[in-house]
Amino acid sequence: MTKIEIKKSTLKSQVYEYLKEDIILGRIKPGERLIEEKVAEELQVSRSPIREAVRMLEKDGLLSVNKSGGVTVVEPSIEDFRYLYECRVEMESLAAYYAAERRSSEQLEEIRMNILKMEKVTSHNSLKNVHDVNVSFHESIVRASGNPFLISMTSQLRGVNSFYRKAILEFDPKRVVDASAEHRQIYQAIVDQDNISARKLMKQHIEDDYTLFMKSAMQ
Repeated sequence: MTKIEIKKSTLKSQVYEYLKEDIILGRIKPGERLIEEKVAEELQVSRSPIREAVRMLEKDGLLSVNKSGGVTVVEPSIEDFRYLYECRVEMESLAAYYAAERRSSEQLEEIRMNILKMEKVTSHNSLKNVHDVNVSFHESIVRASGNPFLISMTSQLRGVNSFYRKAILEFDPKRVVDASAEHRQIYQAIVDQDNISARKLMKQHIEDDYTLFMKSAMQ
């Protein structure tokens, strides 16, 4: 039995991170129902922080809550992943283009730190850590674009994107090494304010991921 202890973060945030990890690592399978009573007993917490965490995960696109209140893990289809790719390849390459034009020194540092973290977790080969740093890298570039509509639209893809990244990393764990090198190239283009190269490199990066994903889906 796991008991969550209140530390610096709130109990809600700790339950959120716990459930998010369970979903991303597949301990709770896509399509599986999440039983709040079971989680409360397992974590020895009240139902209130669990409900709050569920709302956060629903917003992330990882959980689905039906009209009767039942909660299940989202189960994306191959078509969902294709639609995700169609959005990401255009939206994130556009974000990289504008990040190269508009980024601040603070945003450059944030992107650089994400690259360093990515290179560090690569050696540990932790799926959860690699996933989180990868998300942070891409989201930091979207924020650096300075476009609030791009930021809002890409945030809506977060949930299905988590399943997508998990499938790629499980199919080819070595992909993280190549991805880390590609991240550095994208970052350098943004540093150099070379918006054309930043856009091109991000597009190729996402296309390479999609090619690997489709290979995994065919197995």
